[in-house]
Amino acid sequence: MRMYSPNAATIQKNYEDAKQYFAAYGIDTDAALAQFEKVGISIHSWAGDDVKGFEKHENVHSENTVTGNYPGAARNGDELRQDLEQAMRLSPCTHRLGLQSMYAEPTTPKERCDYGVEDFRKWIDFAKKHHMAVDYNVSYFTHPMMKDGCSLASPDEEVRQYWIKAGINGRRICEAIGRELNCRVFNNTWAPDGTKDNTADRWGYRRRLQDSLDQIFAEKLDDRYLCDCLEGKVFSIANECFTVGSHDFYIAYAAKNNLGYTIDTGHYHPTENYADKISAVYPFVSGLMFHLSRGVRWDSDHTLIQDDGLYQVFQELKRADLLNRENVAIGLDFFDAQVNRVTAWVCGLRAAGKALLSALLEPTKQLQEAEAAGNLGKRMALLDECKNMPVNAVWDYLCWKKGVPVGAAWLDEMDVYEREVQFPRG
Repeated sequence: MRMYSPNAATIQKNYEDAKQYFAAYGIDTDAALAQFEKVGISIHSWAGDDVKGFEKHENVHSENTVTGNYPGAARNGDELRQDLEQAMRLSPCTHRLGLQSMYAEPTTPKERCDYGVEDFRKWIDFAKKHHMAVDYNVSYFTHPMMKDGCSLASPDEEVRQYWIKAGINGRRICEAIGRELNCRVFNNTWAPDGTKDNTADRWGYRRRLQDSLDQIFAEKLDDRYLCDCLEGKVFSIANECFTVGSHDFYIAYAAKNNLGYTIDTGHYHPTENYADKISAVYPFVSGLMFHLSRGVRWDSDHTLIQDDGLYQVFQELKRADLLNRENVAIGLDFFDAQVNRVTAWVCGLRAAGKALLSALLEPTKQLQEAEAAGNLGKRMALLDECKNMPVNAVWDYLCWKKGVPVGAAWLDEMDVYEREVQFPRG
């Protein structure tokens, strides 16, 4: 049975009706759609192969917990790029490309700490082909030079210097990519360093991490092409008692050193409102990066869906006029090998896109005017009415205009892609 998709006449009629509806609230839907085009969303390459990368290391522990073994994972760069193209074809969003350094494709084998920009040439050409900006992460994990779960905070000086070098070269790679693509590359730093049980030397670990970061960020690079961000976390598996790069540590370091901060929506306590962090942190850091994920009870990296937390992120960005700032970037970050990985990408992209469009169509001016006038009942009622506004009619029109399947029809195309492209991989 094929999934339902409305015909062109229905889509256009529904859009015209929605256009009049929103106009009554002072919202221009055409302007909202134009604004939608300007906000890029990074699609994270590492979900396509379960965060394995292209390096071949035997008996190396992964710091990222990925459950499941659904068939059809990408086995190399060409297959990963093929899957990314399929996902982007089913999404009306403006896409950026999220890379990890473990996905380098050097012509001859080399250490991760020695990668240069040419080791990402195929990715740069891919970004050019699709007119995409790029975001980047040095992969401080899943490598023989991780020792006792540590990299930049390791007590072993050889280990620490290895990762410092990787971080320095990573920033240079970002600047070079930014120059070539004429974009600002958001360079995100997350390291899983910590201890499973209580440590007697928290200060020692953090002193080493601070020194490592000081060395990595010492070189002055062109911030027209580079925005450095730091990503904190409550805890990781096997680091339950102590995470070196906690939220407090990285926010303080970023604010003091004029760096950016990354808000990963899965990296907080389950009841924390991560959207609230936006206005609290943005004024004091040089930029904000978002890794949109869905944490269930812990940082589980479930596939992004339309939930309240996701909508609140985009509402806050819109209300604070941060959606189109050059120092704000939005990306996806989830992985689940129990489902088709391309289906997960599409689901996440479309969820983020719908949340973005919903925020752009929110009657923010009326909400803020009611609040300023002390009419809190009106504010409350209008916020509730927003949940029933015909956003989906505008979304369907957006998809139709961009040649993207409307409604759930994209699942029919994924059935074919899965059967003909992914499953034959074994």
